[in-house]
Amino acid sequence: MTERAAATARTTRIAVGALALLGGLVAFVAGFLPWLSAGTEDGGTTSITGWGGITGSSQIAGTNLNDVLNGAGTYRPGLIGLIFGVIAAVAGVVIMAHLPDGRRPHRITAAVLTGCGLVCLGFGLWRGLAPGDASVFDPGETSAAAGPWSTAAGGVLMLVAAALVFAGRIDVAVARPVRRGIQPR
Repeated sequence: MTERAAATARTTRIAVGALALLGGLVAFVAGFLPWLSAGTEDGGTTSITGWGGITGSSQIAGTNLNDVLNGAGTYRPGLIGLIFGVIAAVAGVVIMAHLPDGRRPHRITAAVLTGCGLVCLGFGLWRGLAPGDASVFDPGETSAAAGPWSTAAGGVLMLVAAALVFAGRIDVAVARPVRRGIQPR
């Protein structure tokens, strides 16, 4: 393998790993963004983060929904993005690691990314299309905020990185011996 081909392969591997890392970070950060949004009686809006934090013009803004529920339940949908985002970020760093020539890189890592990406994409779309009521709102009173959509976007980035690995885009080209003419084997 020439030095230029090795540099190209290294750059591609780092780019794919960075894409997986970015997807994991997007899913991680999405857990702290607002997941639900609802209008208030005075015309304002209230948002609830992925960890239950209440913000906006509500009378109970600045408190945590989990404290308001008093043990009757919890509201932490951001936990899914946090867990699978961290796993995907670690997988992205592993993809960026150097491999000796001749090894098929990261098929198991890509499988882990596929699982994380499917969970984040599926959960994000589910919570985005059916945001729920967080056990305190009337049905249909809430709408999805940025959190579930960001989790789904992080899942898409993870799946793209996994597909690139499975497609062999980061495989190291192995130089084969050149045989000239008819030679004994």
